[in-house]
Amino acid sequence: MGNIKLVVLDLDGTVVKYGGRWHCSWDAIGDACGRKEEHDKLCDYYYSRKDKYDEWLRKNAELLVGIKISDMGRLIFPPPYVDGVKDTVRFVKDKDCICGLLSSGVDFVADRVKSDLNLDFSVANRLDVADGAFTGTAKTIVNLWDKDKKLVELANKFNVPLSQVLFIGDHENDISAMDVCGHSIAFCPKTNEVRDVADASFDCWHKIREYIENEFFE
Repeated sequence: MGNIKLVVLDLDGTVVKYGGRWHCSWDAIGDACGRKEEHDKLCDYYYSRKDKYDEWLRKNAELLVGIKISDMGRLIFPPPYVDGVKDTVRFVKDKDCICGLLSSGVDFVADRVKSDLNLDFSVANRLDVADGAFTGTAKTIVNLWDKDKKLVELANKFNVPLSQVLFIGDHENDISAMDVCGHSIAFCPKTNEVRDVADASFDCWHKIREYIENEFFE
């Protein structure tokens, strides 16, 4: 039995699941703009090159230059929420927990999810926009492999000790965040390592909600 005050959620593959091999907002945007083949080639080249993440982000952004955000919104929204996630978010917020997103995905999607789910924050990489269209440039806010640093910043911002932070994620890039916080859950973990690092692992959000209630609030 523990105590949690801050619940930090991974976005892609955890809260929302788009098509594509990563089930992520980058996949959805690459497909929607008709650049899937180029997007996938970038993934193949950069995923294992952890020191080149900023370059990968820039290359992804360049695929979007000139595309209107309104057109993109019509193609990929509403976000495809995983069944049960909305109920779980309402539950933890009703328990006076701070709850939000920490994602190496796209702010364009993360901010929409924040609004839809009435979350307290969303931290994600920024796609630059001018005159209603993507400029083809971006800024790294959350490095794919350094989520732990941003999670610590969030805990400090909200004045919550790491021992009272719960992180929920699915992929190997979430392991660093799981390692630094007091509590962690793997949702449909993509690798055995993610499953082993997390305190608990579930294949549906209804089970996650039940676990949180029993573990932290009974």
